[in-house]
Amino acid sequence: MTVGVFLLILAVSFCCGCTQEPVTEEGELTGTVWMLETYMNTDGTMAEPLATAPVTAEFADGSVGGTSGCNTYNAAYVTDGQSLTVDMPVVTLMHCDEPGVMDQESRYLSLLGTAAGYTVSDDRLTITDSSGQEILSFRAVDQNLNGTEWLLTGYNNGAGGFVSVVTGTSVTAAFSEDGTMSGNAGCNSYSGSYTVTDSAISIGPLVMTKMYCMDPEGVMDRESAYLAAVQAAASYRVGAGDLTLMDADGKRMAVYERYTPTPQGETWELTGYNNGQGGVVSPLANTTITAVFGADGQVTGSAGCNNYFASYTVSDMEMTIGPAGSTKMYCASPEGVMEQESRYLALMGDVATFERAPKTLTLRDAGGSILLTYTVAQPKLTTGKWQMVSYRDAAGNTVSALEGTEVTAVFGTDGQVTGRAGCNSYFGSYATDGQTISIGPLGLTMMYCETPAGVMDQETGYLAALEDAATYQHSGNDLTLSNEDGKPCVRFMQAP
Repeated sequence: MTVGVFLLILAVSFCCGCTQEPVTEEGELTGTVWMLETYMNTDGTMAEPLATAPVTAEFADGSVGGTSGCNTYNAAYVTDGQSLTVDMPVVTLMHCDEPGVMDQESRYLSLLGTAAGYTVSDDRLTITDSSGQEILSFRAVDQNLNGTEWLLTGYNNGAGGFVSVVTGTSVTAAFSEDGTMSGNAGCNSYSGSYTVTDSAISIGPLVMTKMYCMDPEGVMDRESAYLAAVQAAASYRVGAGDLTLMDADGKRMAVYERYTPTPQGETWELTGYNNGQGGVVSPLANTTITAVFGADGQVTGSAGCNNYFASYTVSDMEMTIGPAGSTKMYCASPEGVMEQESRYLALMGDVATFERAPKTLTLRDAGGSILLTYTVAQPKLTTGKWQMVSYRDAAGNTVSALEGTEVTAVFGTDGQVTGRAGCNSYFGSYATDGQTISIGPLGLTMMYCETPAGVMDQETGYLAALEDAATYQHSGNDLTLSNEDGKPCVRFMQAP
């Protein structure tokens, strides 16, 4: 018993003053992109960061950096066992207007400066202050590329510069689980193998289709530079919604943002179509061709002269359209507009796949050739005079404009709407926010017109429908105002 007690005392004495073996090592802190999950608020409670302002941290070579919600930051740090000290960070000087972002950023950077310890457990990082209180908690960002899709935002041009994507082009990259990387390089489709080991990546060789695109200018040169940059990648990093490919020296080769493609949600305006001779050409001047992919499986728009409609289906990146129907107008000008319209509607029937970027949409055939390219249509509410085609009366009926009456609307850039109501002139204010609109109250002159019959009733109904508008949609030469229930209340055509 005495010997046992003595050995126990000896063991305790030997360990007295020794530090406990750390649960984690510095190697586990580095080599990972950490996404902030919670931070200590000013009242001592743990709060989640804003979903629209993610905060990240990467520890490497004695420096921690990332995005602090609005700006990017960088600071020196030192670890010793489980202790952590972070110096005052250097931060970019952007200002973000979204409520709460700047306060969150300031709080995060302040807390980072009070860091005294850390632990890593599985995919979680916890940072504590000098009292051992948890102040920041992070989770590791999944670095698995399998099944992910990305949209290029910038790349190394091979001439010492890092440049953005050509306006009007969509450059994508998809990483399949079978080890294939594929996408669109701006004009042509490309594909090839890729392998990943930890953070190392090898891509290529890549092969691509043989299309030649004249627009936008320089797209072919930039396509070649992009593919060269991608194949020079030696490592990668998945961040908060972004992917960076780097060469063996750590130089950025390509940067992407994550995206989920869908053709819905925008009014698309045609920027190019396949002319059948291996080229993609711009639409005729003074023609507007549009496409709106509705949630009901119908695509509608203007084909340049006539309005058209067709059903469509989407499955992943595959798409089928048609057959298309259209109104039966004939337009004599500009010259060639009817031939262009026929070509456009025929191409829609050949669509097999689509590629969606935030501001562009590309439709391709089964062989990967570009058929149609679009960009997000800019609302043109303030462009010229609008001629009323029909309106919704108090009973909910759609009433066409009386023959021989002039019913118009001009939406000025000064927030004033003016026009003719059939007999009287009217005027009032309007305001828009995105695709929402509010009109009125409206005033008008006090004339009385006896002819044509019903003109005064039309005037009253039209002005009431105008004031009932809640949203608007512009498509080609058409403008539709709808009420809060989404039902069209006034339809216009662009006046000559």
